[in-house]
Amino acid sequence: MLDVIYDSQFTEHTTGDDHPERPARLAAVIEGLTAGGCPPARYQLPTIVDRAALARVHDESYVALVERVCEKLPDYFVAELPTGDATVGHDSFRIALLAAGAAVDAARRARADRPVFALVRPPGHHAEPARGMGFCLLNNVAVAAQSARANTGATLIVDFDYHHGNGTQAWVERALSDGGAPLGFISTHAYPAYPGTGAFSESHTADGGFMIDIPLDLSTPTHDFIGAWSMLLPPLAAKLRPSTIVVSTGFDFLEGDPIAGLPVGIEAVDALCGLLGETAAAYGAGLAFVLEGGYSLPNLHASARTLARSFGEGAGRVHVPSGHMPHNPQLRGMIAEVLSWL
Repeated sequence: MLDVIYDSQFTEHTTGDDHPERPARLAAVIEGLTAGGCPPARYQLPTIVDRAALARVHDESYVALVERVCEKLPDYFVAELPTGDATVGHDSFRIALLAAGAAVDAARRARADRPVFALVRPPGHHAEPARGMGFCLLNNVAVAAQSARANTGATLIVDFDYHHGNGTQAWVERALSDGGAPLGFISTHAYPAYPGTGAFSESHTADGGFMIDIPLDLSTPTHDFIGAWSMLLPPLAAKLRPSTIVVSTGFDFLEGDPIAGLPVGIEAVDALCGLLGETAAAYGAGLAFVLEGGYSLPNLHASARTLARSFGEGAGRVHVPSGHMPHNPQLRGMIAEVLSWL
Protein backbone atom coordinates (compact mmCIF):
# COMPACT_ATOMS: atom_id res chain seq x y z
CA MET A 1 0.00 0.00 0.00
CA LEU A 2 1.32 3.45 -0.94
CA ASP A 3 0.73 6.38 1.39
CA VAL A 4 0.88 9.94 0.05
CA ILE A 5 1.77 13.12 1.93
CA TYR A 6 0.37 16.21 0.26
CA ASP A 7 -0.97 19.69 0.97
CA SER A 8 -2.78 21.91 -1.51
CA GLN A 9 -0.51 24.75 -0.34
CA PHE A 10 2.17 23.27 -2.59
CA THR A 11 0.27 24.73 -5.55
CA GLU A 12 0.78 28.22 -4.08
CA HIS A 13 4.53 28.28 -4.76
CA THR A 14 4.59 30.93 -7.50
CA THR A 15 6.97 30.57 -10.44
CA GLY A 16 5.32 32.80 -13.06
CA ASP A 17 3.52 32.19 -16.32
CA ASP A 18 4.84 29.43 -18.60
CA HIS A 19 7.39 28.19 -16.08
CA PRO A 20 7.94 24.42 -16.47
CA GLU A 21 7.88 23.83 -12.69
CA ARG A 22 4.21 24.71 -12.27
CA PRO A 23 1.24 23.67 -10.14
CA ALA A 24 -0.28 21.65 -13.00
CA ARG A 25 2.43 19.07 -12.38
CA LEU A 26 0.82 18.17 -9.05
CA ALA A 27 -2.62 17.82 -10.61
CA ALA A 28 -1.21 15.40 -13.20
CA VAL A 29 0.40 13.29 -10.48
CA ILE A 30 -2.78 13.24 -8.40
CA GLU A 31 -4.81 12.09 -11.42
CA GLY A 32 -2.26 9.35 -12.08
CA LEU A 33 -2.23 8.18 -8.47
CA THR A 34 -6.02 8.06 -8.49
CA ALA A 35 -6.03 6.01 -11.70
CA GLY A 36 -3.60 3.63 -10.02
CA GLY A 37 -5.85 3.12 -7.02
CA CYS A 38 -4.55 5.75 -4.60
CA PRO A 39 -7.21 8.50 -4.32
CA PRO A 40 -6.77 11.86 -2.54
CA ALA A 41 -9.07 10.78 0.29
CA ARG A 42 -6.16 8.67 1.58
CA TYR A 43 -3.57 11.46 1.55
CA GLN A 44 -1.98 12.73 4.77
CA LEU A 45 -0.99 16.30 5.60
CA PRO A 46 2.67 17.22 6.16
CA THR A 47 4.24 19.12 9.02
CA ILE A 48 6.58 22.12 8.75
CA VAL A 49 10.21 21.07 8.92
CA ASP A 50 11.98 21.61 12.21
CA ARG A 51 14.50 24.44 11.89
CA ALA A 52 17.12 22.41 13.74
CA ALA A 53 16.77 19.62 11.16
CA LEU A 54 17.10 22.18 8.38
CA ALA A 55 20.28 23.58 9.93
CA ARG A 56 21.92 20.16 9.73
CA VAL A 57 21.87 20.49 5.93
CA HIS A 58 21.69 24.19 5.05
CA ASP A 59 23.78 27.10 6.25
CA GLU A 60 21.66 29.36 8.44
CA SER A 61 22.75 32.43 6.47
CA TYR A 62 21.37 30.89 3.28
CA VAL A 63 18.06 29.95 4.90
CA ALA A 64 17.75 33.53 6.18
CA LEU A 65 18.46 34.85 2.67
CA VAL A 66 15.64 32.81 1.11
CA GLU A 67 13.24 33.89 3.85
CA ARG A 68 14.17 37.55 3.42
CA VAL A 69 13.88 37.53 -0.39
CA CYS A 70 10.43 35.92 -0.27
CA GLU A 71 9.06 38.11 2.50
CA LYS A 72 9.97 41.29 0.59
CA LEU A 73 8.07 40.26 -2.53
CA PRO A 74 4.55 41.62 -3.00
CA ASP A 75 1.78 39.11 -3.64
CA TYR A 76 1.63 37.85 -7.24
CA PHE A 77 5.20 39.00 -7.97
CA VAL A 78 8.08 36.63 -8.66
CA ALA A 79 11.84 37.03 -8.50
CA GLU A 80 14.93 34.91 -8.89
CA LEU A 81 17.06 34.00 -5.90
CA PRO A 82 20.41 35.82 -6.01
CA THR A 83 22.15 32.43 -5.69
CA GLY A 84 20.87 31.06 -8.99
CA ASP A 85 18.02 30.10 -11.30
CA ALA A 86 15.30 29.47 -8.74
CA THR A 87 12.12 31.52 -9.00
CA VAL A 88 10.23 32.46 -5.85
CA GLY A 89 7.09 34.28 -4.79
CA HIS A 90 6.00 35.79 -1.48
CA ASP A 91 4.90 32.43 -0.02
CA SER A 92 7.65 30.27 -1.48
CA PHE A 93 9.80 30.07 1.65
CA ARG A 94 6.89 28.97 3.82
CA ILE A 95 5.90 26.34 1.25
CA ALA A 96 9.50 25.14 0.91
CA LEU A 97 9.57 24.56 4.67
CA LEU A 98 6.41 22.49 4.27
CA ALA A 99 7.93 20.51 1.38
CA ALA A 100 11.02 19.68 3.42
CA GLY A 101 8.76 18.71 6.30
CA ALA A 102 6.78 16.40 4.01
CA ALA A 103 10.00 14.66 2.96
CA VAL A 104 11.04 14.18 6.59
CA ASP A 105 7.55 12.86 7.40
CA ALA A 106 7.75 10.43 4.47
CA ALA A 107 11.10 9.03 5.59
CA ARG A 108 9.88 8.72 9.18
CA ARG A 109 6.58 7.01 8.36
CA ALA A 110 7.76 4.76 5.52
CA ARG A 111 7.96 1.01 5.95
CA ALA A 112 9.25 -1.66 3.60
CA ASP A 113 5.71 -2.91 3.00
CA ARG A 114 4.15 0.56 3.06
CA PRO A 115 6.13 3.14 1.07
CA VAL A 116 5.33 6.83 1.37
CA PHE A 117 5.34 9.39 -1.45
CA ALA A 118 5.93 13.05 -0.56
CA LEU A 119 4.09 14.86 -3.35
CA VAL A 120 5.74 18.26 -3.08
CA ARG A 121 6.97 21.35 -4.80
CA PRO A 122 9.31 23.15 -4.97
CA PRO A 123 11.72 20.29 -5.73
CA GLY A 124 15.02 20.15 -3.90
CA HIS A 125 17.93 18.09 -5.19
CA HIS A 126 19.79 21.02 -6.80
CA ALA A 127 19.77 23.07 -3.57
CA GLU A 128 23.26 23.06 -2.09
CA PRO A 129 23.93 23.81 1.59
CA ALA A 130 24.44 27.51 0.82
CA ARG A 131 22.88 27.92 -2.62
CA GLY A 132 19.48 27.50 -4.24
CA MET A 133 19.35 26.79 -7.97
CA GLY A 134 17.60 24.72 -10.64
CA PHE A 135 14.06 25.45 -9.40
CA CYS A 136 15.12 24.25 -5.90
CA LEU A 137 15.15 26.21 -2.64
CA LEU A 138 15.70 23.66 0.14
CA ASN A 139 17.05 20.16 -0.34
CA ASN A 140 14.06 18.06 0.73
CA VAL A 141 15.79 14.70 0.24
CA ALA A 142 18.97 15.68 2.08
CA VAL A 143 16.99 16.97 5.06
CA ALA A 144 14.94 13.76 5.11
CA ALA A 145 18.04 11.58 4.78
CA GLN A 146 19.85 13.35 7.60
CA SER A 147 16.81 12.94 9.82
CA ALA A 148 16.59 9.25 8.91
CA ARG A 149 20.28 8.71 9.69
CA ALA A 150 19.79 10.19 13.14
CA ASN A 151 16.66 8.17 13.89
CA THR A 152 17.00 4.81 12.14
CA GLY A 153 20.61 4.44 10.99
CA ALA A 154 22.10 3.67 7.59
CA THR A 155 20.38 5.60 4.81
CA LEU A 156 20.53 5.17 1.04
CA ILE A 157 19.66 8.01 -1.36
CA VAL A 158 18.57 6.98 -4.85
CA ASP A 159 18.31 9.66 -7.56
CA PHE A 160 17.17 8.81 -11.09
CA ASP A 161 16.19 12.36 -12.15
CA TYR A 162 17.44 13.42 -15.60
CA HIS A 163 19.55 16.12 -13.95
CA HIS A 164 22.36 15.44 -11.50
CA GLY A 165 21.47 16.15 -7.87
CA ASN A 166 24.44 18.42 -7.25
CA GLY A 167 22.92 19.82 -4.06
CA THR A 168 22.37 16.39 -2.56
CA GLN A 169 25.90 15.38 -3.52
CA ALA A 170 27.37 18.51 -1.91
CA TRP A 171 25.65 17.60 1.35
CA VAL A 172 26.62 13.92 1.09
CA GLU A 173 30.28 14.92 0.72
CA ARG A 174 30.01 16.76 4.04
CA ALA A 175 28.01 14.03 5.74
CA LEU A 176 30.29 11.14 4.82
CA SER A 177 32.90 12.48 7.24
CA ASP A 178 30.61 13.63 10.06
CA GLY A 179 30.78 10.41 12.07
CA GLY A 180 27.07 9.72 11.68
CA ALA A 181 25.32 6.60 10.48
CA PRO A 182 26.38 5.12 7.10
CA LEU A 183 25.18 7.00 4.03
CA GLY A 184 25.04 6.07 0.36
CA PHE A 185 24.17 8.09 -2.74
CA ILE A 186 23.50 6.56 -6.18
CA SER A 187 22.63 8.77 -9.14
CA THR A 188 22.03 8.23 -12.83
CA HIS A 189 21.69 11.41 -14.85
CA ALA A 190 22.15 12.75 -18.35
CA TYR A 191 25.66 14.01 -19.08
CA PRO A 192 26.60 16.53 -20.29
CA ALA A 193 23.53 18.39 -19.04
CA TYR A 194 22.51 20.89 -16.41
CA PRO A 195 24.03 21.56 -13.90
CA GLY A 196 27.29 20.24 -15.37
CA THR A 197 28.27 18.08 -12.38
CA GLY A 198 28.12 14.32 -11.82
CA ALA A 199 31.07 12.98 -13.81
CA PHE A 200 31.99 9.39 -13.02
CA SER A 201 35.31 10.66 -11.62
CA GLU A 202 33.35 12.18 -8.73
CA SER A 203 32.35 8.69 -7.56
CA HIS A 204 34.09 7.17 -4.57
CA THR A 205 33.67 4.98 -1.52
CA ALA A 206 34.46 6.02 2.04
CA ASP A 207 34.51 4.53 5.51
CA GLY A 208 31.05 5.97 6.11
CA GLY A 209 29.47 4.89 2.82
CA PHE A 210 29.72 5.84 -0.84
CA MET A 211 28.81 8.31 -3.54
CA ILE A 212 28.22 6.85 -7.00
CA ASP A 213 27.62 9.01 -10.08
CA ILE A 214 26.68 7.22 -13.30
CA PRO A 215 26.51 9.79 -16.12
CA LEU A 216 24.34 8.65 -19.02
CA ASP A 217 24.88 9.43 -22.68
CA LEU A 218 22.00 11.48 -24.09
CA SER A 219 21.10 8.55 -26.35
CA THR A 220 20.82 6.00 -23.51
CA PRO A 221 17.89 3.66 -24.29
CA THR A 222 15.48 1.91 -21.94
CA HIS A 223 17.44 -1.37 -21.89
CA ASP A 224 20.63 0.33 -20.74
CA PHE A 225 18.89 2.58 -18.20
CA ILE A 226 17.21 -0.39 -16.52
CA GLY A 227 20.40 -2.42 -16.83
CA ALA A 228 22.45 0.15 -14.96
CA TRP A 229 20.05 0.15 -12.02
CA SER A 230 19.61 -3.63 -12.04
CA MET A 231 23.38 -4.12 -11.84
CA LEU A 232 24.17 -1.44 -9.27
CA LEU A 233 21.30 -1.09 -6.82
CA PRO A 234 21.36 -4.63 -5.33
CA PRO A 235 25.12 -4.83 -4.58
CA LEU A 236 25.39 -1.25 -3.34
CA ALA A 237 22.42 -1.76 -1.06
CA ALA A 238 24.03 -4.97 0.21
CA LYS A 239 27.15 -2.99 1.11
CA LEU A 240 25.19 -0.36 3.03
CA ARG A 241 22.29 -2.46 4.41
CA PRO A 242 20.02 0.59 4.70
CA SER A 243 17.34 1.14 7.31
CA THR A 244 15.80 3.86 5.12
CA ILE A 245 15.82 4.48 1.38
CA VAL A 246 15.00 8.02 0.23
CA VAL A 247 14.32 8.44 -3.48
CA SER A 248 14.76 11.65 -5.47
CA THR A 249 11.81 10.87 -7.72
CA GLY A 250 12.33 12.85 -10.88
CA PHE A 251 10.41 11.62 -13.94
CA ASP A 252 12.09 13.96 -16.42
CA PHE A 253 14.38 11.13 -17.59
CA LEU A 254 11.46 9.76 -19.63
CA GLU A 255 11.14 10.28 -23.36
CA GLY A 256 8.97 13.26 -24.27
CA ASP A 257 9.89 15.57 -21.39
CA PRO A 258 9.80 19.14 -22.76
CA ILE A 259 13.04 20.31 -21.12
CA ALA A 260 14.90 17.03 -20.61
CA GLY A 261 14.23 13.39 -21.45
CA LEU A 262 16.27 10.40 -22.54
CA PRO A 263 14.94 7.84 -25.06
CA VAL A 264 13.63 5.83 -22.09
CA GLY A 265 10.10 4.40 -21.97
CA ILE A 266 7.58 4.30 -19.13
CA GLU A 267 8.44 0.63 -18.47
CA ALA A 268 11.56 1.93 -16.72
CA VAL A 269 9.36 3.34 -13.94
CA ASP A 270 7.88 -0.11 -13.40
CA ALA A 271 11.39 -1.58 -13.27
CA LEU A 272 12.59 1.01 -10.77
CA CYS A 273 9.59 0.37 -8.55
CA GLY A 274 10.30 -3.37 -8.65
CA LEU A 275 13.97 -2.94 -7.82
CA LEU A 276 13.33 -0.45 -5.03
CA GLY A 277 10.53 -2.53 -3.54
CA GLU A 278 12.67 -5.66 -3.57
CA THR A 279 15.62 -3.79 -2.02
CA ALA A 280 13.47 -2.30 0.75
CA ALA A 281 12.01 -5.72 1.52
CA ALA A 282 15.47 -7.35 1.66
CA TYR A 283 16.63 -5.06 4.47
CA GLY A 284 13.31 -4.13 6.07
CA ALA A 285 14.03 -0.56 5.02
CA GLY A 286 11.51 2.24 4.94
CA LEU A 287 11.00 3.42 1.34
CA ALA A 288 10.26 7.12 0.87
CA PHE A 289 9.71 8.80 -2.52
CA VAL A 290 10.07 12.59 -2.85
CA LEU A 291 9.00 14.32 -6.06
CA GLU A 292 11.73 16.15 -7.97
CA GLY A 293 11.59 16.91 -11.71
CA GLY A 294 9.31 15.84 -14.53
CA TYR A 295 7.65 18.42 -16.76
CA SER A 296 5.57 16.35 -19.21
CA LEU A 297 2.08 16.14 -17.73
CA PRO A 298 1.29 12.85 -19.53
CA ASN A 299 4.55 11.33 -18.26
CA LEU A 300 3.79 12.47 -14.72
CA HIS A 301 0.32 10.95 -14.93
CA ALA A 302 1.63 7.64 -16.27
CA SER A 303 4.49 7.48 -13.76
CA ALA A 304 2.24 8.20 -10.80
CA ARG A 305 -0.21 5.55 -11.96
CA THR A 306 2.64 3.04 -12.17
CA LEU A 307 3.88 4.04 -8.72
CA ALA A 308 0.43 3.56 -7.17
CA ARG A 309 -0.12 0.23 -8.92
CA SER A 310 3.34 -1.03 -8.03
CA PHE A 311 2.79 -0.58 -4.32
CA GLY A 312 -0.98 -1.13 -4.19
CA GLU A 313 -2.95 -4.27 -3.51
CA GLY A 314 -1.58 -5.90 -6.67
CA ALA A 315 2.05 -5.26 -5.74
CA GLY A 316 2.84 -8.97 -5.99
CA ARG A 317 2.52 -8.69 -9.76
CA VAL A 318 5.32 -6.13 -10.07
CA HIS A 319 8.14 -7.33 -12.32
CA VAL A 320 11.62 -7.08 -10.81
CA PRO A 321 14.10 -7.02 -13.70
CA SER A 322 17.00 -9.44 -13.55
CA GLY A 323 20.46 -7.94 -13.56
CA HIS A 324 21.76 -7.31 -17.05
CA MET A 325 24.67 -5.32 -18.32
CA PRO A 326 23.90 -2.39 -20.64
CA HIS A 327 25.03 -2.54 -24.26
CA ASN A 328 26.91 0.78 -24.10
CA PRO A 329 30.60 -0.02 -23.48
CA GLN A 330 31.28 3.13 -21.44
CA LEU A 331 28.34 2.39 -19.18
CA ARG A 332 29.47 -1.23 -18.82
CA GLY A 333 32.93 -0.02 -17.86
CA MET A 334 31.63 2.31 -15.15
CA ILE A 335 29.46 -0.43 -13.67
CA ALA A 336 32.33 -2.91 -13.68
CA GLU A 337 34.59 -0.42 -11.92
CA VAL A 338 32.02 0.32 -9.22
CA LEU A 339 31.47 -3.40 -8.64
CA SER A 340 35.24 -3.85 -8.25
CA TRP A 341 35.19 -1.40 -5.32
CA LEU A 342 32.75 -3.50 -3.31
